[in-house]
Amino acid sequence: MRWYRPGVITEAEAADLAATVQYLQFDDPRLVDILDQVQELAPVSLEAPSYVRVEEQPKGCPWHHDTGTGNHMGWCKYTAGILLTDPKGFEGGAFHFRDDGPIWHYCDLSMWDNDPKNEHTVTSNSGGRITLLMFFKGG
Repeated sequence: MRWYRPGVITEAEAADLAATVQYLQFDDPRLVDILDQVQELAPVSLEAPSYVRVEEQPKGCPWHHDTGTGNHMGWCKYTAGILLTDPKGFEGGAFHFRDDGPIWHYCDLSMWDNDPKNEHTVTSNSGGRITLLMFFKGG
């Protein structure tokens, strides 16, 4: 399953989150409205090992499932992400599912479950592609 909700945060909220490239806590006040929308879509749990982070990965990510290499994140049932930087400000960085893409989810919530069809990649990039990523166990 995949879900997409446009305009979940404002550009100012995206810039504020993008300024903190690190792991966050689910009780961060900046995440309240985002998590409300995530929880409307799927039965996610905010308890460990679920986690949230803001990341910048210039090398991108090869094709993968969010259960991880060797299933080290086998607990991950749902993933949600929001692109926090405008794609006009960097080169590359396209997000693709095997059967769809590119997806430029700037300020938009993109969410998917751990179904094998949801294998995805992000191409290498330069110029500051920053994303909010949340990995959830089921509720």
